[in-house]
Amino acid sequence: MKIGDFIATLPSSVISGDDVVIPDNFFRKMFSFCELNQNDVFYHLGVGKNFSSLLIASREYGVRKSVGIEIDPNTISHIKSKINPSVDQIDIINEDVVKSSLAEATVIFSWFTDEKINERLLDKFKYDVRDGTRIISIWSPPGLFIPDKVDFPLILCKKPFTFGVDIRDQLKKLYGTKCIDFTASWLLSEKYIQSFGIVESQYVRFLNILQSVMIWFNARDLDLVCEDEIPPPIKSYVGILKYFFNIDLSDLLVK
Repeated sequence: MKIGDFIATLPSSVISGDDVVIPDNFFRKMFSFCELNQNDVFYHLGVGKNFSSLLIASREYGVRKSVGIEIDPNTISHIKSKINPSVDQIDIINEDVVKSSLAEATVIFSWFTDEKINERLLDKFKYDVRDGTRIISIWSPPGLFIPDKVDFPLILCKKPFTFGVDIRDQLKKLYGTKCIDFTASWLLSEKYIQSFGIVESQYVRFLNILQSVMIWFNARDLDLVCEDEIPPPIKSYVGILKYFFNIDLSDLLVK
């Protein structure tokens, strides 16, 4: 099974991230990372099923206000049923995130897999938010923003933003190097998986192999790998994925 065929077997909601539920402890780690406090107004863009971020920010971190923006009215109704208006300082806005005002926010969490949405949000981050606002993302910064703080996969960029010339500038800030070798791809995958803590132990090894291999090949296609040749572990894992999991990545061995 080619990787494209394998991905096609997955539910679209999994690919889009719509059905992904982030654990509460991840949000607590994220809020500690960005030093969320009682003076903050927290915005979660595209809150979806992850409305616990709003509850934790309000109830545990005592923010002035938590704001969730969500385009799906059914999801909005579900979230509102979980909120206690007499206790929670939470607003739920039924709106497209790219049309919403972010002027009030001091901390913004944004995690979209749709690059069209991310590209449109870049201008809002550049022009609609106030100085001092912290933008939190997972895995990579918005656009060519240079992070102010990193605890991979959590990334924080603070306005006024610093911009890189290309992705190598970001890599140096994120990982301390301008290229990615196999070891780095493995460690990045491992830390990403562990940070969420939602993968059952029997699947961790498989997922780590698949993700680290894809990270390396994607980096190679962007001319960001350190090696001149495909590393032996990558070739070995491509074989393991094919013969033990029926996932054929052999086409990627030929650039």
